[in-house]
Amino acid sequence: MTEVYASLLSRAWRKIDVKLAIDGEMHVLRWRRGWFVDEVLFDDRRVATSTGLFSRESIFGLDIAAGDGGSVKLVFMIDAGADWNDLSGEMKPRGVRLEMADASLITFGSLGPDRRAPFRALYDQAIRAIGLSGPAQSQ
Repeated sequence: MTEVYASLLSRAWRKIDVKLAIDGEMHVLRWRRGWFVDEVLFDDRRVATSTGLFSRESIFGLDIAAGDGGSVKLVFMIDAGADWNDLSGEMKPRGVRLEMADASLITFGSLGPDRRAPFRALYDQAIRAIGLSGPAQSQ
């Protein structure tokens, strides 16, 4: 069985770097956004791309060779929209998620478990907390 650990190294404008430890060997998984192509690099070798001018693919399925002759299958998701809640002025990607079939390795930002609830869910929760009835429903 392959052991995989991951940690987020950097999240900056148009790039994300992730450190992967696969069976004790260290690797680097990178996402880079170019003008017309997004690319995912594993140890500086291109393993996935997404092309276009607008609305590029943001979910990448990766099949990475492990040291024992097997392979590790990963799903790498990027929410590339600018995080306007970041007060540093840098336009970092909003979220990063890296998963295996049985576990999430990294969940951060808008793709993480602590992401903000949509406005409708917050509104319904406030209505219930105050004890008011919701909008009139036709029967």
